[in-house]
Amino acid sequence: MSGAPGPQLIGVAGDEETRRLLGALTRQIGLSGAQIGEGGAAAALSLVQGGPPPSVLVVDLSDSADPLLDLRALIRATLGASAIVAIGTVNDVRLYRALIEAGARDYLVKPITAEVVLNALVSALQSRIEAPPSPTVGAAACRVIAFIGARGGVGATSLAVSVGWSLAARKRRTVVLDLDLQFGGAALSLDLEPGRGLREILTNPDRVDSLLIDAASGRAAENLRILGAEERLEDDVAAQPEGLSALLEVLSQSAEFVLIDTPRALGSLGRKALAGADTVVIVTDLSLAGMRDSHRLASLTRDLRADGRLMLVANRVGGQGGEVSQADFERAVGRKIDHVIRFDKAAATATAETAKPLIETARPGPTQTALKALADAIAGADAAKPDQGSWLRRVIGR
Repeated sequence: MSGAPGPQLIGVAGDEETRRLLGALTRQIGLSGAQIGEGGAAAALSLVQGGPPPSVLVVDLSDSADPLLDLRALIRATLGASAIVAIGTVNDVRLYRALIEAGARDYLVKPITAEVVLNALVSALQSRIEAPPSPTVGAAACRVIAFIGARGGVGATSLAVSVGWSLAARKRRTVVLDLDLQFGGAALSLDLEPGRGLREILTNPDRVDSLLIDAASGRAAENLRILGAEERLEDDVAAQPEGLSALLEVLSQSAEFVLIDTPRALGSLGRKALAGADTVVIVTDLSLAGMRDSHRLASLTRDLRADGRLMLVANRVGGQGGEVSQADFERAVGRKIDHVIRFDKAAATATAETAKPLIETARPGPTQTALKALADAIAGADAAKPDQGSWLRRVIGR
Protein backbone atom coordinates (compact mmCIF):
# COMPACT_ATOMS: atom_id res chain seq x y z
CA MET A 1 0.00 0.00 0.00
CA SER A 2 1.05 3.55 -0.63
CA GLY A 3 2.60 5.53 2.18
CA ALA A 4 0.32 8.50 1.39
CA PRO A 5 -2.51 9.19 3.83
CA GLY A 6 -5.81 7.61 2.88
CA PRO A 7 -9.23 9.28 2.75
CA GLN A 8 -10.90 9.94 6.05
CA LEU A 9 -13.93 7.90 5.06
CA ILE A 10 -15.04 5.45 2.39
CA GLY A 11 -18.65 4.33 2.52
CA VAL A 12 -20.65 1.93 0.35
CA ALA A 13 -24.32 1.11 0.66
CA GLY A 14 -26.82 -0.76 -1.46
CA ASP A 15 -29.68 1.74 -1.10
CA GLU A 16 -29.89 5.38 -2.08
CA GLU A 17 -31.31 6.52 1.28
CA THR A 18 -28.26 5.24 3.22
CA ARG A 19 -25.82 6.73 0.70
CA ARG A 20 -27.58 10.11 0.91
CA LEU A 21 -27.48 9.99 4.71
CA LEU A 22 -23.75 9.16 4.73
CA GLY A 23 -23.01 12.01 2.34
CA ALA A 24 -24.93 14.52 4.42
CA LEU A 25 -23.30 13.46 7.68
CA THR A 26 -19.75 13.52 6.29
CA ARG A 27 -20.34 17.09 5.16
CA GLN A 28 -21.84 17.96 8.54
CA ILE A 29 -18.77 16.81 10.46
CA GLY A 30 -16.37 18.24 7.92
CA LEU A 31 -14.79 15.14 6.44
CA SER A 32 -12.82 16.16 3.39
CA GLY A 33 -12.45 13.77 0.47
CA ALA A 34 -15.02 11.25 1.70
CA GLN A 35 -15.95 8.69 -0.95
CA ILE A 36 -19.52 7.37 -1.00
CA GLY A 37 -20.36 4.60 -3.44
CA GLU A 38 -22.98 2.03 -4.34
CA GLY A 39 -22.77 -1.68 -3.45
CA GLY A 40 -21.78 -3.98 -0.64
CA ALA A 41 -18.70 -5.82 0.59
CA ALA A 42 -17.34 -6.52 -2.90
CA ALA A 43 -17.58 -2.84 -3.85
CA ALA A 44 -15.89 -1.82 -0.59
CA LEU A 45 -13.10 -4.32 -1.20
CA SER A 46 -12.55 -2.93 -4.69
CA LEU A 47 -12.31 0.63 -3.35
CA VAL A 48 -9.76 -0.13 -0.62
CA GLN A 49 -7.48 -2.50 -2.52
CA GLY A 50 -4.29 -1.04 -3.91
CA GLY A 51 -4.45 2.28 -2.09
CA PRO A 52 -3.92 3.72 1.39
CA PRO A 53 -6.65 2.59 3.80
CA PRO A 54 -9.30 5.08 4.93
CA SER A 55 -9.58 6.12 8.55
CA VAL A 56 -13.18 4.87 8.58
CA LEU A 57 -14.78 2.32 6.27
CA VAL A 58 -18.57 2.05 6.24
CA VAL A 59 -19.79 -1.12 4.49
CA ASP A 60 -23.29 -2.41 3.82
CA LEU A 61 -23.45 -6.15 4.50
CA SER A 62 -27.20 -6.48 3.86
CA ASP A 63 -26.72 -8.72 0.82
CA SER A 64 -23.67 -10.56 2.09
CA ALA A 65 -23.91 -14.37 2.09
CA ASP A 66 -21.25 -14.55 4.82
CA PRO A 67 -20.88 -11.23 6.70
CA LEU A 68 -18.01 -12.49 8.89
CA LEU A 69 -16.02 -13.75 5.91
CA ASP A 70 -16.52 -10.46 4.05
CA LEU A 71 -15.56 -8.43 7.12
CA ARG A 72 -12.34 -10.40 7.57
CA ALA A 73 -11.46 -9.85 3.90
CA LEU A 74 -11.84 -6.10 4.42
CA ILE A 75 -9.72 -6.20 7.57
CA ARG A 76 -6.96 -7.95 5.65
CA ALA A 77 -7.24 -5.55 2.71
CA THR A 78 -6.90 -2.50 4.97
CA LEU A 79 -4.22 -4.19 7.12
CA GLY A 80 -6.38 -3.44 10.16
CA ALA A 81 -5.77 0.31 9.75
CA SER A 82 -9.44 1.27 9.21
CA ALA A 83 -12.21 1.50 11.78
CA ILE A 84 -14.98 -0.51 10.08
CA VAL A 85 -18.64 0.33 10.67
CA ALA A 86 -20.90 -2.41 9.28
CA ILE A 87 -24.52 -1.91 8.28
CA GLY A 88 -27.07 -4.67 7.76
CA THR A 89 -30.65 -5.82 8.03
CA VAL A 90 -30.21 -8.78 10.41
CA ASN A 91 -31.10 -7.79 13.96
CA ASP A 92 -29.33 -10.60 15.81
CA VAL A 93 -27.19 -10.09 18.90
CA ARG A 94 -25.09 -13.14 17.98
CA LEU A 95 -24.17 -11.61 14.64
CA TYR A 96 -23.43 -8.29 16.35
CA ARG A 97 -21.08 -9.93 18.82
CA ALA A 98 -19.40 -12.00 16.13
CA LEU A 99 -18.75 -8.93 13.97
CA ILE A 100 -17.40 -6.92 16.91
CA GLU A 101 -15.15 -9.77 18.04
CA ALA A 102 -13.91 -10.18 14.45
CA GLY A 103 -12.81 -6.55 14.34
CA ALA A 104 -15.75 -4.31 13.38
CA ARG A 105 -16.00 -1.04 15.27
CA ASP A 106 -19.82 -1.07 15.19
CA TYR A 107 -22.78 -2.80 13.55
CA LEU A 108 -25.88 -0.75 12.70
CA VAL A 109 -29.21 -2.35 11.79
CA LYS A 110 -31.43 -0.78 9.12
CA PRO A 111 -33.46 1.34 9.13
CA ILE A 112 -30.75 3.66 10.47
CA THR A 113 -31.21 7.20 11.76
CA ALA A 114 -28.94 10.20 11.36
CA GLU A 115 -28.21 10.26 15.11
CA VAL A 116 -27.16 6.59 15.23
CA VAL A 117 -24.90 6.90 12.19
CA LEU A 118 -23.39 10.18 13.42
CA ASN A 119 -22.51 8.66 16.79
CA ALA A 120 -20.95 5.64 15.07
CA LEU A 121 -18.86 7.82 12.73
CA VAL A 122 -17.63 10.10 15.50
CA SER A 123 -16.74 7.11 17.68
CA ALA A 124 -14.90 5.42 14.79
CA LEU A 125 -12.93 8.57 13.97
CA GLN A 126 -12.07 9.07 17.62
CA SER A 127 -10.82 5.47 17.84
CA ARG A 128 -8.36 6.19 15.02
CA ILE A 129 -7.14 9.36 16.74
CA GLU A 130 -6.78 7.70 20.13
CA ALA A 131 -5.64 4.31 18.83
CA PRO A 132 -4.05 2.74 21.92
CA PRO A 133 -0.79 0.86 21.74
CA SER A 134 -1.00 -2.91 21.44
CA PRO A 135 -1.66 -4.49 24.82
CA THR A 136 1.42 -5.85 26.44
CA VAL A 137 1.96 -8.51 29.02
CA GLY A 138 3.01 -7.37 32.45
CA ALA A 139 6.14 -8.48 34.20
CA ALA A 140 5.78 -12.10 33.14
CA ALA A 141 6.63 -13.14 29.59
CA CYS A 142 4.24 -15.15 27.49
CA ARG A 143 4.60 -18.85 28.30
CA VAL A 144 4.10 -21.51 25.62
CA ILE A 145 2.86 -24.90 26.82
CA ALA A 146 2.58 -27.77 24.32
CA PHE A 147 0.17 -30.63 25.10
CA ILE A 148 0.56 -33.85 23.15
CA GLY A 149 -1.09 -37.24 23.58
CA ALA A 150 1.06 -40.35 23.67
CA ARG A 151 -1.78 -42.06 21.82
CA GLY A 152 -5.20 -41.13 20.49
CA GLY A 153 -8.07 -40.71 22.91
CA VAL A 154 -6.06 -40.07 26.08
CA GLY A 155 -7.56 -36.61 26.57
CA ALA A 156 -4.75 -34.19 25.67
CA THR A 157 -7.25 -31.74 24.16
CA SER A 158 -9.53 -32.01 27.19
CA LEU A 159 -6.65 -31.21 29.54
CA ALA A 160 -5.41 -28.30 27.42
CA VAL A 161 -8.91 -26.78 27.42
CA SER A 162 -9.38 -27.38 31.17
CA VAL A 163 -6.04 -25.79 32.02
CA GLY A 164 -6.79 -22.87 29.70
CA TRP A 165 -10.16 -22.38 31.40
CA SER A 166 -8.52 -22.41 34.82
CA LEU A 167 -5.85 -19.91 33.81
CA ALA A 168 -8.47 -17.59 32.32
CA ALA A 169 -10.48 -17.78 35.55
CA ARG A 170 -7.35 -16.47 37.30
CA LYS A 171 -7.45 -13.47 34.92
CA ARG A 172 -4.48 -14.73 32.91
CA ARG A 173 -4.84 -13.91 29.23
CA THR A 174 -4.81 -17.33 27.58
CA VAL A 175 -5.03 -18.76 24.07
CA VAL A 176 -5.60 -22.44 23.26
CA LEU A 177 -4.05 -23.07 19.84
CA ASP A 178 -5.30 -26.26 18.16
CA LEU A 179 -2.79 -27.26 15.49
CA ASP A 180 -4.84 -30.16 14.13
CA LEU A 181 -6.35 -28.19 11.26
CA GLN A 182 -8.66 -30.96 10.03
CA PHE A 183 -9.64 -32.98 13.10
CA GLY A 184 -9.02 -30.53 15.96
CA GLY A 185 -11.51 -30.73 18.81
CA ALA A 186 -10.71 -27.80 21.11
CA ALA A 187 -13.41 -25.49 19.73
CA LEU A 188 -15.90 -28.34 19.34
CA SER A 189 -15.48 -29.34 22.99
CA LEU A 190 -16.81 -25.92 24.03
CA ASP A 191 -19.49 -25.81 21.31
CA LEU A 192 -17.70 -23.03 19.40
CA GLU A 193 -17.60 -22.60 15.64
CA PRO A 194 -13.98 -22.96 14.54
CA GLY A 195 -12.65 -19.62 13.35
CA ARG A 196 -11.64 -19.02 9.75
CA GLY A 197 -8.14 -17.96 9.00
CA LEU A 198 -5.77 -20.18 10.98
CA ARG A 199 -4.72 -22.04 7.86
CA GLU A 200 -4.02 -18.75 6.10
CA ILE A 201 -1.99 -17.54 9.09
CA LEU A 202 0.14 -20.68 9.13
CA THR A 203 0.72 -20.64 5.37
CA ASN A 204 1.34 -16.89 4.96
CA PRO A 205 3.57 -15.85 7.88
CA ASP A 206 4.30 -12.37 6.49
CA ARG A 207 0.58 -11.49 6.61
CA VAL A 208 0.04 -12.32 10.27
CA ASP A 209 -1.23 -9.53 12.51
CA SER A 210 -3.37 -9.22 15.63
CA LEU A 211 -6.56 -8.38 13.72
CA LEU A 212 -6.25 -11.42 11.49
CA ILE A 213 -5.66 -13.57 14.58
CA ASP A 214 -8.70 -12.08 16.32
CA ALA A 215 -10.79 -12.83 13.24
CA ALA A 216 -9.68 -16.48 13.35
CA SER A 217 -10.29 -16.87 17.09
CA GLY A 218 -13.33 -17.89 19.07
CA ARG A 219 -13.94 -16.41 22.52
CA ALA A 220 -14.70 -19.17 25.01
CA ALA A 221 -14.72 -16.99 28.13
CA GLU A 222 -13.29 -13.78 29.42
CA ASN A 223 -9.50 -14.03 28.98
CA LEU A 224 -9.78 -17.28 26.96
CA ARG A 225 -9.61 -17.57 23.17
CA ILE A 226 -9.66 -20.73 21.09
CA LEU A 227 -7.71 -20.66 17.83
CA GLY A 228 -8.52 -23.63 15.63
CA ALA A 229 -9.81 -24.73 12.24
CA GLU A 230 -11.90 -27.36 10.47
CA GLU A 231 -10.33 -27.65 7.03
CA ARG A 232 -11.76 -29.85 4.29
CA LEU A 233 -10.54 -33.43 4.36
CA GLU A 234 -10.04 -33.30 0.59
CA ASP A 235 -7.40 -30.56 0.96
CA ASP A 236 -3.69 -30.87 1.56
CA VAL A 237 -2.98 -28.44 4.38
CA ALA A 238 0.59 -27.29 3.93
CA ALA A 239 1.10 -25.31 7.14
CA GLN A 240 4.71 -24.31 7.72
CA PRO A 241 6.84 -23.86 10.86
CA GLU A 242 7.51 -20.25 9.82
CA GLY A 243 3.78 -19.58 10.11
CA LEU A 244 3.76 -20.90 13.67
CA SER A 245 6.75 -18.71 14.53
CA ALA A 246 5.01 -15.61 13.21
CA LEU A 247 1.77 -16.51 14.99
CA LEU A 248 3.47 -17.03 18.35
CA GLU A 249 5.39 -13.79 17.95
CA VAL A 250 2.16 -11.81 17.56
CA LEU A 251 0.32 -13.75 20.28
CA SER A 252 3.15 -12.97 22.70
CA GLN A 253 2.19 -9.29 22.56
CA SER A 254 -1.13 -9.86 24.31
CA ALA A 255 -1.29 -13.38 25.78
CA GLU A 256 0.29 -14.59 28.99
CA PHE A 257 -0.18 -18.27 28.12
CA VAL A 258 -0.44 -20.05 24.78
CA LEU A 259 -1.48 -23.68 25.18
CA ILE A 260 -0.74 -25.64 22.01
CA ASP A 261 -2.79 -28.76 21.36
CA THR A 262 -0.18 -30.59 19.28
CA PRO A 263 -1.24 -33.35 16.84
CA ARG A 264 0.31 -36.78 17.31
CA ALA A 265 1.09 -36.94 13.58
CA LEU A 266 4.33 -35.09 14.12
CA GLY A 267 5.29 -33.19 11.00
CA SER A 268 7.59 -30.20 10.91
CA LEU A 269 4.87 -27.99 12.42
CA GLY A 270 4.38 -30.26 15.45
CA ARG A 271 8.11 -30.61 16.06
CA LYS A 272 8.44 -26.83 15.89
CA ALA A 273 5.78 -26.55 18.58
CA LEU A 274 7.60 -28.99 20.86
CA ALA A 275 10.97 -27.35 20.24
CA GLY A 276 9.68 -23.86 20.97
CA ALA A 277 7.56 -24.64 24.04
CA ASP A 278 8.68 -23.71 27.53
CA THR A 279 6.90 -26.80 28.84
CA VAL A 280 5.85 -29.96 27.02
CA VAL A 281 3.01 -31.91 28.65
CA ILE A 282 2.86 -35.54 27.50
CA VAL A 283 -0.59 -36.97 28.22
CA THR A 284 -0.93 -40.74 28.36
CA ASP A 285 -2.99 -43.59 29.70
CA LEU A 286 -1.41 -46.52 31.54
CA SER A 287 -1.45 -48.85 28.53
CA LEU A 288 1.49 -50.62 26.94
CA ALA A 289 1.17 -48.43 23.85
CA GLY A 290 1.04 -45.33 26.03
CA MET A 291 4.14 -46.50 27.90
CA ARG A 292 6.08 -47.06 24.68
CA ASP A 293 5.09 -43.79 23.04
CA SER A 294 5.52 -41.70 26.19
CA HIS A 295 9.13 -42.90 26.25
CA ARG A 296 9.57 -42.02 22.57
CA LEU A 297 8.00 -38.58 22.96
CA ALA A 298 10.10 -37.82 26.04
CA SER A 299 13.25 -38.75 24.13
CA LEU A 300 12.23 -36.58 21.17
CA THR A 301 11.45 -33.63 23.43
CA ARG A 302 14.85 -33.86 25.12
CA ASP A 303 16.53 -33.98 21.71
CA LEU A 304 14.59 -30.95 20.47
CA ARG A 305 15.04 -28.90 23.61
CA ALA A 306 17.50 -30.17 26.19
CA ASP A 307 16.75 -27.38 28.68
CA GLY A 308 12.96 -27.53 28.35
CA ARG A 309 10.55 -28.56 31.07
CA LEU A 310 8.79 -31.89 30.59
CA MET A 311 5.66 -33.00 32.42
CA LEU A 312 4.16 -36.48 32.22
CA VAL A 313 0.45 -36.75 32.99
CA ALA A 314 -1.44 -40.04 33.31
CA ASN A 315 -5.05 -39.28 32.42
CA ARG A 316 -8.30 -41.25 32.69
CA VAL A 317 -6.62 -43.68 35.04
CA GLY A 318 -8.94 -46.52 36.04
CA GLY A 319 -11.14 -45.98 33.02
CA GLN A 320 -10.12 -49.06 31.06
CA GLY A 321 -8.93 -52.60 31.57
CA GLY A 322 -5.42 -53.83 30.94
CA GLU A 323 -3.62 -50.96 32.63
CA VAL A 324 -0.05 -51.54 33.76
CA SER A 325 0.88 -50.46 37.26
CA GLN A 326 2.14 -46.94 37.78
CA ALA A 327 5.45 -48.28 39.11
CA ASP A 328 6.01 -50.46 36.03
CA PHE A 329 5.05 -47.59 33.75
CA GLU A 330 7.50 -45.19 35.39
CA ARG A 331 10.27 -47.78 35.35
CA ALA A 332 9.83 -48.38 31.60
CA VAL A 333 9.60 -44.68 30.71
CA GLY A 334 12.51 -43.78 32.94
CA ARG A 335 10.81 -40.98 34.86
CA LYS A 336 8.09 -40.30 37.39
CA ILE A 337 4.54 -39.40 36.43
CA ASP A 338 3.98 -35.81 37.52
CA HIS A 339 0.17 -35.87 37.72
CA VAL A 340 -2.34 -38.72 37.89
CA ILE A 341 -5.91 -37.83 36.89
CA ARG A 342 -8.45 -40.54 37.57
CA PHE A 343 -11.32 -41.29 35.20
CA ASP A 344 -14.57 -39.62 36.28
CA LYS A 345 -17.43 -41.02 34.21
CA ALA A 346 -20.02 -38.57 35.52
CA ALA A 347 -17.80 -35.58 34.78
CA ALA A 348 -16.95 -36.90 31.30
CA THR A 349 -20.65 -37.32 30.52
CA ALA A 350 -21.46 -33.84 31.82
CA THR A 351 -18.64 -32.36 29.73
CA ALA A 352 -20.05 -33.91 26.56
CA GLU A 353 -23.61 -32.82 27.37
CA THR A 354 -22.91 -29.25 28.52
CA ALA A 355 -19.87 -28.30 26.39
CA LYS A 356 -18.01 -27.24 29.51
CA PRO A 357 -14.42 -28.18 30.34
CA LEU A 358 -13.76 -31.15 32.58
CA ILE A 359 -12.37 -28.96 35.34
CA GLU A 360 -15.81 -27.30 35.55
CA THR A 361 -17.94 -30.45 35.47
CA ALA A 362 -15.88 -32.57 37.87
CA ARG A 363 -17.28 -32.53 41.39
CA PRO A 364 -14.98 -32.01 44.38
CA GLY A 365 -12.86 -35.11 44.66
CA PRO A 366 -9.68 -36.71 43.32
CA THR A 367 -10.24 -35.80 39.65
CA GLN A 368 -10.99 -32.14 40.28
CA THR A 369 -8.10 -31.89 42.75
CA ALA A 370 -5.67 -33.40 40.23
CA LEU A 371 -6.87 -31.06 37.45
CA LYS A 372 -6.39 -28.03 39.68
CA ALA A 373 -2.94 -29.26 40.65
CA LEU A 374 -1.98 -29.52 36.97
CA ALA A 375 -3.25 -25.99 36.32
CA ASP A 376 -1.39 -24.74 39.40
CA ALA A 377 1.84 -26.31 38.17
CA ILE A 378 1.50 -24.61 34.78
CA ALA A 379 0.37 -21.26 36.20
CA GLY A 380 3.33 -21.25 38.57
CA ALA A 381 5.85 -22.36 35.95
CA ASP A 382 7.28 -18.87 35.41
CA ALA A 383 9.76 -19.06 38.25
CA ALA A 384 11.34 -22.18 36.80
CA LYS A 385 11.66 -20.75 33.29
CA PRO A 386 14.58 -19.15 31.46
CA ASP A 387 14.86 -15.38 31.05
CA GLN A 388 11.95 -13.39 29.63
CA GLY A 389 11.54 -13.69 25.89
CA SER A 390 13.88 -16.67 25.53
CA TRP A 391 11.14 -18.92 24.10
CA LEU A 392 10.48 -16.37 21.37
CA ARG A 393 14.12 -16.36 20.31
CA ARG A 394 14.05 -20.16 20.16
CA VAL A 395 10.89 -20.23 18.09
CA ILE A 396 11.90 -17.58 15.54
CA GLY A 397 15.52 -18.61 15.51
CA ARG A 398 17.07 -15.34 16.73
